[in-house]
Amino acid sequence: MEEKETQEILTRIQTMERELSFLKERVLTLSSPKTAQKQVTPPVPKPIPIETNQTEVSLQDGPNWFVEWIGENLFVKLGVFSLLLASIWFFYLAIEEYWINESVRIWIGLVSAIPILLYGYRVRNTRPYLSPSLMGLGIAVLFSAYYSGYLWYDLYSTEVCFVGLLIISLTTVAIAHAQKSEVLFGFASLGAFLVPLLLSTGQNSYPFLFTYLLLWNVLFFWVRKNTGWKVIPLILLAANHLIFVGWANDNLVDAKPFFPIVFQLGVFVLFLLREFQTLETTKSKEPILTLVTIGFTVGLGFVQSFWVFSVFYPVAKPFLLSLILILFYGLYERSIRKTELNIEKKKIYDLIGLFGLPFIVSLIVIGTTGKLLAFSLISFAFLVTVASTYSKQLYMYFAAFPVWFFALFYVFAFTYRSQNEIPFLNGRFLVFATGSVYLVLSYLYSRKFSELSKLFLYAAYPYWLLGTFVEIYLGFPEEKKLFLYTLSLIVYGLVALTVGFLKRIQPLKIVGFGSLALVIIKFYLYDFWNLSLGYRILAGLFLGITLIVTGTLYNHFKKETK
Repeated sequence: MEEKETQEILTRIQTMERELSFLKERVLTLSSPKTAQKQVTPPVPKPIPIETNQTEVSLQDGPNWFVEWIGENLFVKLGVFSLLLASIWFFYLAIEEYWINESVRIWIGLVSAIPILLYGYRVRNTRPYLSPSLMGLGIAVLFSAYYSGYLWYDLYSTEVCFVGLLIISLTTVAIAHAQKSEVLFGFASLGAFLVPLLLSTGQNSYPFLFTYLLLWNVLFFWVRKNTGWKVIPLILLAANHLIFVGWANDNLVDAKPFFPIVFQLGVFVLFLLREFQTLETTKSKEPILTLVTIGFTVGLGFVQSFWVFSVFYPVAKPFLLSLILILFYGLYERSIRKTELNIEKKKIYDLIGLFGLPFIVSLIVIGTTGKLLAFSLISFAFLVTVASTYSKQLYMYFAAFPVWFFALFYVFAFTYRSQNEIPFLNGRFLVFATGSVYLVLSYLYSRKFSELSKLFLYAAYPYWLLGTFVEIYLGFPEEKKLFLYTLSLIVYGLVALTVGFLKRIQPLKIVGFGSLALVIIKFYLYDFWNLSLGYRILAGLFLGITLIVTGTLYNHFKKETK
C-alpha cells in the first residue's frame, strides 16, 4: 500500500510540474511576442524511477533451466506424439465404421498433412522446439497416407509407390539440410530405410538394396557437413547393419560377394570419414557420441566383414581382415595429420587408437594356432608396448598390460610333451625364452616413460624360471626333477647375482639373493628329506659352493652395498 501511495504522489507532482511549465511559457509569450519565437521550451523533467524489489526469478536462472527444457522441448514433442496417436485412432475408427471410402481416406491423410507442414514451417524461427516436431509429424502423415494407398487399396504399382516415397524422403532431406534440423533428418532417414523393406516382394534383389542404401549413406555423408548432429549417425549406423543382418541370415550363402562386400566397406569408410571430420572440427572437450559412433563403426564393420569373408573367402580371411584394420588406422593417421592436437584432442585420439587392439588380437588368434599363436601374441604385446612408448600414448601403454597377461600364459594351453621332443630345445621353451627377453627389452625401452615399466623387469625372471620348471617337469624322470629344480635356482641365482654386482644393477641383486634364499629353504625343508643320497650330496655341494661364491662377491663389493 505504501508503494502505491508513493507512486500516486509522484505522478501528481509530475503533472503539476508540466502545468507550471506551460503557464510560464504562456506568460513569456504574452509579455514579449518578438522574442517568443526564439524561446525554447524547457525540457520536461523526466519521471523519477521508482525502485521496486524483484520477487520473481527467471526460469533460465539457477536449476530451473531443467523445468524450462521440459516445458518447451519435451512437452512439445510429447504433445505432438499424442496428437499423432489420437489422429491414428480416429482414422482407424472411421475405417472400421466405414464413415469414409478408400480413396477419401487416402486424400484425407494427404490433405491433412499440408496445414501441419505449413504451420511448422511458419513457426520455425519463433518456436524452434515445436517446428521440427510439427514438420516431422506432417511428413509422417504424408508418408503413411501415400503408402496406405499402395498397401491396402492397390491404387498404384510398386514402382510408382517407390518413386513417391523416395520423393517424400528426399524433400524432407532438403528441408532438414536447409534448416540444419537433426529431427527432420531423422524422419527422412526413417522413411528412406523403410522404403525397401515396405516394398519388398521377396525376390532377393540385393544388388538394388545395397546400391540404394549405399547411395543414401553417401547423401548422409554430404548432408551432415558442418552440422553438430550426434544421435542420428549412431541410429543410421545401427540401421545399416540391422538391415544387412536381416538379409544375410537367409540369403548370404546364395549371394555373390561383390555387393555385400562393397556395401560393408562403403559404410565403414563413409562413417569413419564423417566422424573423424566431425572430431577435427568440433570444439567439444567430450565428444562422447562421436567416439561411440567410431567405436561401433569399427566393431560392427569388423564383425560383419568376418561374417562375409568366412562365407566367400575363408582361406584369405585373416589377410582381408588385416586390410580392414589397416584401412581404419590409415584413416586414423589421416585425421591426426589434419587436426591441431592439443592436450584434450591428443587424449581423444589416444583412446581411439585403442579401438583396433582387440580386433588385432582376435586376428592373430584367427590366423595362427598352437605355439605359433602364443609366439605371435607375445610379439604383438611387445610391439604395442614399443609403439605406445614411441608415440607417448599412455592409454595404449596401459592397454598393453592385459594383452601381455593373456599372451604370456596362453602357452600353458600347450604344456604337454610331444613325441621326440628335446627338453629346452622345443617351441614351448622358445616361447618362454622370447617372453622373458621381450619383458626385459620392454623395461629398458619404456623405463623413462612410465614407472609401471618395472613390472616388466620383475616379471621377466619368474617367467624364465617358470619355463625352466615346465621343461624339467615334462622332460625328465621323477627322480631327477627335484634336483634339477634346485640346480636351476642355484645357477640362475648365481648368474643374476654376479651380473648384478658387476653391472651395479640392484634388481638383479635382489633376484639373485631371492633365488638363493629359495634354494636354502628348499634344501633344508624338502630336499634334505626327499632326495636320494647321491642327489642330496650333489645338491649340498652346489649349494655350498654357491654360498661361498656369494659371500666372496659380497665382500668384494661391500663398499657398493653399504
